[in-house]
Amino acid sequence: MSDTIKSKIKILLLSISALTAIYGLFAIFTDIRAFIVLILTSAIFFTIASNAQKEFSDIKKPNAKIALLALIMALICVYFVHVDIKIAVTLFLISGAFTLASLNQNALTVSQIIINIVLFSILFFILTALYQNPNHALAWVSLIIFTLISALANKVGYKKSNAKLPGFNISLGLSLTYMSLLILIPLSALALYSTQITAEKFLETLTDQRIIAALKVSFGASFIAALINCFFGLIIAWILTRYDFIGKRIVDSLIDLPFAVPTAVAGISLAYIFSPNGVLGEFLQALTEKLHSLAPYFHPEKCAVGEKCFANFLETIDLNVAYSKIGIILALVFIGLPFVVRTVQPVIEELDKELEEAASSLGANFYQIFSKVIFPAIYPALLTGFALAFARGLGEYGSVIFIASNIPYESEIVPLLIVKKLMQFDYVGASVIGVIMLIAAFVLLLLINFLQSFAKRRKRGI
Repeated sequence: MSDTIKSKIKILLLSISALTAIYGLFAIFTDIRAFIVLILTSAIFFTIASNAQKEFSDIKKPNAKIALLALIMALICVYFVHVDIKIAVTLFLISGAFTLASLNQNALTVSQIIINIVLFSILFFILTALYQNPNHALAWVSLIIFTLISALANKVGYKKSNAKLPGFNISLGLSLTYMSLLILIPLSALALYSTQITAEKFLETLTDQRIIAALKVSFGASFIAALINCFFGLIIAWILTRYDFIGKRIVDSLIDLPFAVPTAVAGISLAYIFSPNGVLGEFLQALTEKLHSLAPYFHPEKCAVGEKCFANFLETIDLNVAYSKIGIILALVFIGLPFVVRTVQPVIEELDKELEEAASSLGANFYQIFSKVIFPAIYPALLTGFALAFARGLGEYGSVIFIASNIPYESEIVPLLIVKKLMQFDYVGASVIGVIMLIAAFVLLLLINFLQSFAKRRKRGI
């Protein structure tokens, strides 16, 4: 087949792909299922068009015939998408299977066959669920994700750069499948379930003062706790790495204790210790009362009501940790400390001490050595530990509810608010709050990862 004919075929397929995508955009206002099928079918046309040079080099070859069958099935799928969505989904899956087979006709291996059997078996069960309930949101999300996994596992697995990696294809497919089952599908289903309410209702939920107050408490306490963990976690990691002392192994083991202790147990223990009748809480309560008793010595009669003066400041001091925002921060510090220590500790161990000695021999003091030699090397790891501690704090529930007062608009965290919504059988409201939390956390973690990547590139001089 001449290059002119193949170029015309490519232009024709790209045009069909564009028209199918436009048709899908119009379908979004009538049937979301039709929109999904049309967009994915447009991707099939685009995939075959991008490989026209390979697929249609000789129409007599098996891969060209299979690609032609894929095109026919995709065209029929576009026709049936508004006639019978079940038939359209079936034709789409067949077309997708034919497309993958045509792309890899000349590279069949045992790993490819195994992973395709696994993936298409999963797609078969998803299709069965759609036949039973065409409005099943989770099945539609699963269909999209596993279709993309099938394409990625078959397309990426046979690049020449991966030829020396045995089992890459099956490892990639199984890894993506595992991640999808645990992460992508549940989170996608949560986002899709929250779309059951209107945009006005979603915006009303987003601007609810109680939710905004809970978001401020959760994000603020998590951020402060992560900062505290960064400071003290760095010191602890440095001591465990650079110094030898009696009981070092015991201290090193105690760092991992928050991983092993149930969070509810940690919350109960902290609440017992820092409650007004606890060992430390009783001391803090007595110290608070002592500070309040000093207020009359600073001439409070000269302070107008609401005026800022030292006497009024002493009267407002409250050092009690339990049932306050300080207690929330303390609980988050407890469960987040191991993330920072275990992330920074290996990096400190691998630091070249000769660089520090060279800087010291050139007359640099400890501050200059730390800021110019040590800190740039551990900065990316410290950011990673901060991100892990911050993310862990956002989702913490068990240890916080026992030490916080859980008062709405004051010390109520978002996970507790979600649980209350579920207890009231307001599943849509709980999913909306979850989506808001998910988006906010994703944006912040993306920003932190960007800073971490920037720090690594700067370190390498890129």
